[in-house]
Amino acid sequence: METAYAIPFKGLGVGQHHFTFEIDATFFEKFDFQDIKSGSAKVLLDLTRESALMDMHFNIKGTFEVTCDRCLGNYMQPIEGEFRLIVKFGDDYEEESDEVVIIPKTESRIDLSQYIYEYVNLLLPIQRKHPNIEDCDPEMIEKINKHSKPEVDPRWEKLKNIKLK
Repeated sequence: METAYAIPFKGLGVGQHHFTFEIDATFFEKFDFQDIKSGSAKVLLDLTRESALMDMHFNIKGTFEVTCDRCLGNYMQPIEGEFRLIVKFGDDYEEESDEVVIIPKTESRIDLSQYIYEYVNLLLPIQRKHPNIEDCDPEMIEKINKHSKPEVDPRWEKLKNIKLK
């Protein structure tokens, strides 16, 4: 169990608790995630401890270096978002939904690294590209433009001349 991202909740009293985690590219190495080259983010966790559950609110903000899908160059991608996780206590591990998990009553801590990993991945855009095409590698853009011009089928060209009455 990763101790840097684990919350020992057995000793926490009922009420509000706040935690801060710093993550960087090395955090993703244990997940075999190669998309992030460098960068960092701060994870602020507001935890409300109750007798039968924990209500966790994650606030994640940072910037990571990723590869542009358009030109294959690297750029800094800002991320920011909030997530909620409700942890209930039961007999066995179970995921009730994306936001609700059940952990055994016998547990004394919860490792949040998997949740943080998933939340950061959800914040990264599906299509990663420089915000401005001007920031892309001009040589690569020229090659893309050179090879991506569609050839027009002459049969379709003749259809353009047909006029509807």
